[in-house]
Amino acid sequence: MNKDNVNKWWCSLPESIRLKLSGHGITDILQEPDTSVQATLYRYARLRAVGTEKDKDEERSLLNEVACGLSDLVLAGNNGMALEDMCNEDGEFLEEYQEQFDKFYDRYEETLVEINWAVIISHTGIPTSELIRLLEKFGYKRVDMDENKRIPKTFYTYHRGLHINATENLSFHIVPQKESLGLGRFAVCAVKNGVGSQLGTDHAPFFFQRLFAFLKSERSEKEIIDEICSNKQTE
Repeated sequence: MNKDNVNKWWCSLPESIRLKLSGHGITDILQEPDTSVQATLYRYARLRAVGTEKDKDEERSLLNEVACGLSDLVLAGNNGMALEDMCNEDGEFLEEYQEQFDKFYDRYEETLVEINWAVIISHTGIPTSELIRLLEKFGYKRVDMDENKRIPKTFYTYHRGLHINATENLSFHIVPQKESLGLGRFAVCAVKNGVGSQLGTDHAPFFFQRLFAFLKSERSEKEIIDEICSNKQTE
């Protein structure tokens, strides 16, 4: 995600989350021009939303990096001085500043862990290019639209849309607003007992929470199909 998109994502966070991540002193870290912390936070949030057990070490590393970055920003802002001016000749914080840093770090670490990032990411969305990389991480293969045969764990793109064949009977679709025909930008399609059903929506969380849950095996094919077919718009 480029700098501009990272900043847009940062600014799109719910107000409650923004308040939790804001500094308590004279500075509002959400207004800092440096996007390095923002970018790391996004990577951490995305990993928390769709990461697997093998990603735990990276998740912990990113958590530490974000908590340190946020603490540094607040420490500098609250004291009105550069971080290097708070350090001794060895580059270590002087005792009074180390105590402040430790308090900020502990608070941010606890806050970051408590936030349900899967819900946050489902609200803010995820760029198609990154969603494709995520699908590939979970073993999905890209196919040409003309070759699409609804083979499980395949996907294709068309007119800036993304179409995901999760199983033979369950698929997820993202289409541009102008091509949604009033049915919503996001759709989950299911087939049960030979009858096809589609549930379309403009509500991103409905779509992404189900897609993420399926990818991570937190919800089964049958569970999602039953849900879609019970609230169906028959094809």
